[in-house]
Amino acid sequence: MNTPLLRCREVHCRRPLWREGPSEVRGASADFGEARFHAVAGEEGCGKNLFLHVAGLLEQPDRGEIIFEGAATSALTPAGRDELRQKNFGFVFPACVLLPSLSLLENIAFPVLKAGGSSDEEQAEHTLAALHFCGLEDVAQVSAGDLTATQRAIAAFARAIIHRPRILIVESAAEEELLVPLASRAVIEWGTTVIWGAGRDGAAVRAADRVLTMREGIIGE
Repeated sequence: MNTPLLRCREVHCRRPLWREGPSEVRGASADFGEARFHAVAGEEGCGKNLFLHVAGLLEQPDRGEIIFEGAATSALTPAGRDELRQKNFGFVFPACVLLPSLSLLENIAFPVLKAGGSSDEEQAEHTLAALHFCGLEDVAQVSAGDLTATQRAIAAFARAIIHRPRILIVESAAEEELLVPLASRAVIEWGTTVIWGAGRDGAAVRAADRVLTMREGIIGE
């Protein structure tokens, strides 16, 4: 049996002032295998979004361990965690934040330009591939401020997958019905591991290979 790409072990994390109010993860353990679509389903306030942040190395757990490719991430320096996250994780958040003065293409290219480490030709190739994957070629030069809400949501998805992340974490995304098929394609075509924070039902839960439920900070099958 293959070792899961990402493992969360007895994760505890409490944030009294996290976003709109307190949030807590209580002893969450879960394995996430490669090339699978995982949904973490629960009502608002159940702790699933905080759990996704901890699993994606955006937040440090108070206790417990996040293990990537068999190695504990707690042993990493902050810079090491950032490098691991930027290289291997992609994120889609509910707010589709784009820079309105830049074109859609420039917004999508921003992560690879910021990360560096690749040639201009590679950056252009990755950007065009993300545009094509998401069907955004016809609006590539449109200013982000002139895009529709649907186009902005798809652009945020394209930006998240431009570097072909090993793990794609989606937090209660807008336009779920449109984005779930793209995430499913990434699983099939690229072997991406998708972890999608979802409500109790909806497109992500229906499409998932595996559904975990979260209630009051506790996760289970």
